Amino acid sequence: MRRLGFVIVLSAGLFVAPVSTGAQRTVYQTYANARFGYSISYPPNLLEPQGEAANGDGQVFSARDGSAEMRVFGRHNVNDETLRSMFSRVTREFGNGVTYKVIRQDWFVVSAVIEGKIHYQKTMLRRGVFKTFEIEYDSSRRAIYDSVTTRIAKSFVG
Repeated sequence: MRRLGFVIVLSAGLFVAPVSTGAQRTVYQTYANARFGYSISYPPNLLEPQGEAANGDGQVFSARDGSAEMRVFGRHNVNDETLRSMFSRVTREFGNGVTYKVIRQDWFVVSAVIEGKIHYQKTMLRRGVFKTFEIEYDSSRRAIYDSVTTRIAKSFVG
């Protein structure tokens, strides 16, 4: 497998990083958020950016066919909430559909299947800022989006 190890910097905080995956080549772009200091990669052939929010906290990415939506955003921890309390709240909201959950020192992940859709959330708490990536997709599309979600989650830094 050949990997291309270069990054092209574009204006508006986007980076392009070609990734070779055997016979198929997927190009990921990176959305960088200046306000909250995080970045995340996404496959533009599957998820189209909808434009940064007016307040600069993040962006929504949508599949053309409506089968998936990704949201990424930051917010100040003005209520002095703990990561554990947010983890517990998200776990309760996902209810009996939770299929995976893990919490570490400064981040957590919760995944669930609810009414035929897969929900995945990764939240980080860094220097008083919550940074969250969520993706939701039809479970019938899991063969495509499970590996994409793994790749996106690994790219989410800040």
